[in-house]
Amino acid sequence: MNSKNLVFAVFILWSILCWRWYVCGLMHACGEESSQEVVVAIPDQRNEPVRSEETPEIQPIQENKPATSQVSEPQPAVNKSPSQPVSAANMDRVQMEEVQDRMIIHFPYQSTRKEDNTSIDTYLETLARQLVASSEKVTITGHTDFVGEPGENYSFGLLRAQGIRDLLIKKGVPKSQIVCKSQGDRKPTSTNDTPYGRYLNRRVEIKVGK
Repeated sequence: MNSKNLVFAVFILWSILCWRWYVCGLMHACGEESSQEVVVAIPDQRNEPVRSEETPEIQPIQENKPATSQVSEPQPAVNKSPSQPVSAANMDRVQMEEVQDRMIIHFPYQSTRKEDNTSIDTYLETLARQLVASSEKVTITGHTDFVGEPGENYSFGLLRAQGIRDLLIKKGVPKSQIVCKSQGDRKPTSTNDTPYGRYLNRRVEIKVGK
């Protein structure tokens, strides 16, 4: 081999060594190391989205269940309004409504007796059976509007209460279980300035227990 060829071969070999030193030593781009970097990077990129997607799928399910049960639960908000609102169009009749812990029977003007009324009859029948079975006391209180003298109104309210008492006694309730009294016009629940307000004040209140 002549000297020219030897110099050319040494130059080629030196170029190859320099190139490998640059690529593998400085750039770390050799085949084995680059493949390891790719293998390490792929699991990191695949696992991170999976964890981020699982969390929002599980959390809404756990949070929505209590919300659904709360909506379906009856709003235990206690309704204190009458179960059967009294109609101003029926002031010429006896009407009944339940308010809080008592039953109220309203009377037309100058009326002292409970007229025929299926719902009131059913209530008194049920009340009589309850009182007989439990031996509880029941308080019947008569009220009037402000028309008339206070003494007359007291007597009128007592007559209304006694009328309901007599019906319960006929249904088997011992007289000793019934407390009958009158407040006359002293405890109105509505205005006395309108016919409807006075109708609401003409009433008998029935309360079981003390």
